[in-house]
Order: sequence, then structure tokens, then C-alpha cells
Amino acid sequence: MSPFARESVYKFGRVTAVIALGLVSGRVWAQEAPAAPPPPAAIPAEPAVAPAVPAPTPAPAPTPDPVVQGRIDALEQRTKLLETNLVAAQAAASAPRSTTTIQTDEGGFAITSADRQYQIRFKGLLQFDGRRSFDDAALAQTEDTFINRRVRPIVAGTVLGLTDFYISPDFGNNTIVLIDGYLDTHPWPWLRLRVGKFKGPVGLERLQADQDVTFVERALTSNLSAQREVGLEFWGDIAGGIVRYEAGYFNGNPDNGINDIDSNKSKTFEGRLFFQPFNAPALRAFGKLGAGVAASTGLEQGSASNTWVGAFKSFGQNTIFSYLTTTAPTTVFASGRHTRVNPQLYYYIGPFGLLAEWVHEYQQLANAAGSGSVNNSAGNVEVAFVIGGDETYEGVKPHKSLDLANGGYGALEIGLTYNWLDVDHSAFPNAANTNTSVNRARAGGIALNWQLSRNLRLSGDFTETRFQGGAKSGGNRNTEKVGITRFQIAF
Repeated sequence: MSPFARESVYKFGRVTAVIALGLVSGRVWAQEAPAAPPPPAAIPAEPAVAPAVPAPTPAPAPTPDPVVQGRIDALEQRTKLLETNLVAAQAAASAPRSTTTIQTDEGGFAITSADRQYQIRFKGLLQFDGRRSFDDAALAQTEDTFINRRVRPIVAGTVLGLTDFYISPDFGNNTIVLIDGYLDTHPWPWLRLRVGKFKGPVGLERLQADQDVTFVERALTSNLSAQREVGLEFWGDIAGGIVRYEAGYFNGNPDNGINDIDSNKSKTFEGRLFFQPFNAPALRAFGKLGAGVAASTGLEQGSASNTWVGAFKSFGQNTIFSYLTTTAPTTVFASGRHTRVNPQLYYYIGPFGLLAEWVHEYQQLANAAGSGSVNNSAGNVEVAFVIGGDETYEGVKPHKSLDLANGGYGALEIGLTYNWLDVDHSAFPNAANTNTSVNRARAGGIALNWQLSRNLRLSGDFTETRFQGGAKSGGNRNTEKVGITRFQIAF
């Protein structure tokens, strides 16, 4: 080892020893010396107050752009409107729904439930006539006059969607009578049941509604059918209306009769089978053709106080035939079988219409002196043509109702008729008086009807009827020439 090295080691050793001695002395001193007191807490200095600085003056608001402001106002109005509509919609949604609807149209006034299971309809018919005879000698009972021919308030409706009802009194001719009152249950189109008082199957023109007939009074054929029957009837349409059937069981009524209560226990059977081949979809373009036959038969028993036989009337509503009722021994009443047979035909296409029928009846009669029977018959052929509308069995249907501002004039119907009545000669002189009752009548007439709408109609008819018999000393009753005008409203 060099001297330099030994000296360096020596010096290094001395320094190390001194450092070690100092560290030991410091540890001893730290253990023996008392702890120095903590320095006093510093007193916080008061915060410096910043000098007040005045707030800056706000800049003036900019002047709004009129275009922008207008758009804002419009948006605010739309928002308010939407809020209002929303409130109204919420109120409507929470409000209870209406259960009925009210309808007014040419068919009348109706109130119908929401499910259409219940309905009530208010209808009416008013016919006001002016009658004029052009041969006063023919007017044995009726003078020239104005008359409310028919005044009928009508209530109809449906219950449970299954049964219809129809109630129609009549206050015309200065009388009060129930014309119709019936229920009609219709579970299926091919099977319906009608009960009450209504028109029977016999009489094609008779079955037309009073407001739909071409002439203001019905033809002579109506003398051989009852005005109404009381009882029950099954009826319906088969194959989409190609076939209609009716089968009824009634009290039975005399000719031209409208009685409500039967005079005996026996009843009358009536039926009708009517074919309408053009109801098939492929044939509807050929119009409306109907052909069939109706019949009735039953036992009827009258008495001297309730004869149960009818009187026959002319177009002018004059009595032209009646059975003897002068005294009890000669008073004639129904006694036995009463049968009617009635072939029927109609055809309608566009403005043209044809209706034809024939009625034959067999009636057994009696009085205190004995009994007998009569065979009476009547027929009618009627044609009509419409300008500005269509001719149908349900009446004229104008293409346009009266509306002068828009060129609507309604429809004009022109009708012609020839009808006849033949009374059995065996009725004279034991059952009828030859001085007052005719044994034959032939009538022809023309009708002009202005159908302003389906509800309003103006009519003018002229009919001439010639008679055989019915005058004193075996002469002929004077020819009846009658003109009738009518104003009609029906709905």
C-alpha cells in the first residue's frame, strides 16, 4: 500500500469517527433537554375591503324585428289554440257518449238507439179532396164537397231489432177508426210473423199504400175484398225476393169491411203466392215483374142485427149495391162459405207501369125466408206513364224534387184505367132490390198527378161509370161523372 493510500484511510477514519460521535451526542441531548414552548398563535389580519365599483349601465334593449315578432305572436296563438283543442278533446273523450240519433228525411222523423236495436218513427198522411159531380142526378147520397179524405198520424218503430210495430188511426171522413195496428216479428227474411189488424192478401191494388195508388179512389175490384183483416199471418221472401208467400188465419171480414171483432167462432184462411223473377241480379235490368194469385175461404155467420155482408161503392163513393135490410124477414146476412180468388199481375220498367187483377167471390147468404148463394166478380186494368221520374208499385219516384232555382220540377204521372163489376143475377130480387142496386158497372178514367217530391203530390182525376140496373121500374142508374182533386202530404 502506498503512503498516499494509508493517509487517505487515516483521514477517512477520523472523519467517520467525528461524525459518529456527533450523532451520539445529539441523541443524548435530545433525550435530556426540555421541550421548547410552542410559538404564540398568529392573529389573523383583517380582510381588506375592496373599494365600491359602480354597476355598469345596461345597454338599451334592441328594437325587435317586426317580422320576427309577428312570427312569434303567431306561434303563441297557435299554441294557445292547440291547448284549447286539447282540453276540449279530453273533455269530449271523458264525456258520456250519446246513445241515440235523430233522423229526419222523406220517410218521416226517427229516433234510433246507438246499437240500432230500438227505433221509433213518426209518420203521417193527409189527403184533402175537392169533389165535383157533373151529373147531379147520379148523386143519390153524396153532394159536391171539400173533405179531409184521410187524416192519419202514424207511429211506427222497432224493438230489440226483432219486432216492428205500426199504429195508424184515421180521423178522415168525419170518423175515428183504427186503420192499422200490428206487430211484425222478423227473425229471418223468409220467415216473418205479423199479428194484429192489417191488410189481407186479397187485392193487389188494395195492398198498395193509400198514398201510392195512381187514382185517388180505388177501382171497383176493391168492393170484393176486405179493407183490413184481424188475425195473424206468416209471410216472407225466398231467394232474394223472387218468391213471396203469405199465409194467414183471420176473423174474416165482409166485402169492403173493417170490423175488429168476429161475429162467430169460425175463422178465415187466406194466402198469397207471388213471383217476381226479375229480382234475380241478372234480370234486374228488365224492370219489375210480379205475378201470382191470392185466395181466401172461411165460414161466416151473420144475423138480422149484424149482417156481415158489405155494400159496393162507385169511384165517387156512392153506394151502388147493397143487400136487403128493410125488415127482419127479408134482411139478408152471411150464412156459410165465403171464398175469394184473386189472380194478380204488375209490371214496371222506368217510367212505365201496368197493374191488372181479377177477383171472383162465392158468398152463401140467408134470410128468414131461406138461403142461397151468389157469384160476383170484378176486374181492373191500369196503365201509367211518368215524365221526369220512375213508375213503381210503391209510387212515383221523381228524378228531381221541385226546386225551381235548380231546375227541378218533380214528376208528372198520367194514368188510365178500365175496371168493372158484375153482380150475380141470382141476387135479384130475393137478396137485393133492383130499384136501388145495380147488377153491372163499367168505369173508365184518367189521372194527372204532379209528384212534387216523394212527400207532396197534387192530383186530378176524372172517372165515368156506366151502370146496368139500379133504377126504378127496372131502368139503369144514371151514368156517374165525377172529378176529384187532391192535395196530399205523406211521410
